[in-house]
Amino acid sequence: LLMTKSKDLNNYIDLYRDFLHPNPNINSKAIFYLRKDFRDEFLKDLLNNLKKEDIFTRRKSILALGEYGEEVFNLLVPLYCNSQNQTVKVSCLKTIMKVVVNFKLKRLDKDLMSLLYSAIEESSPEIILSVVSILRQLGPAGRDVLMQTCRDKDILRAKASISALLEMKDQSVNNLFNELLNDNSTDPMIKEDILRDKII
Repeated sequence: LLMTKSKDLNNYIDLYRDFLHPNPNINSKAIFYLRKDFRDEFLKDLLNNLKKEDIFTRRKSILALGEYGEEVFNLLVPLYCNSQNQTVKVSCLKTIMKVVVNFKLKRLDKDLMSLLYSAIEESSPEIILSVVSILRQLGPAGRDVLMQTCRDKDILRAKASISALLEMKDQSVNNLFNELLNDNSTDPMIKEDILRDKII
């Protein structure tokens, strides 16, 4: 904890304890005052919490970080890129997703899109699925990436991309699906997913 004045420090500790409280009303009230009175200090502690093994603390921190908005992106990009820890990486992606949803974002900056391009190429299923969820939420900006990754040789990456595209169909997606159905090199499982949707 980062304060030096004892009064401020004690106030911060009390609020931080309430932030970790299981009661959502106490939790929400604490977050409000922590962001209002200790914005920078709380932000730094939340980012550090993404490295913790305790899932309860991580989840609460992801939710709280999601309320900071786009300012957290500049902190999440280096945290993700400099970490070899899958838990940290997934936590960063889940935080990005929270911000995208909370602030109804439909476009991300170049550095963040580069991170997503890199992340979706990783082997971890949890990371791949987290990235696909973000891209789906972005709408047209994410759709263009998913239209590339649905052709990937990695079946999880391809199937997850197809599933996301099924929820955001327009004429370009329909054209792509018809192309994949007529392509002999398309994996049968991918064709099955597309055809199942057509039948429904």
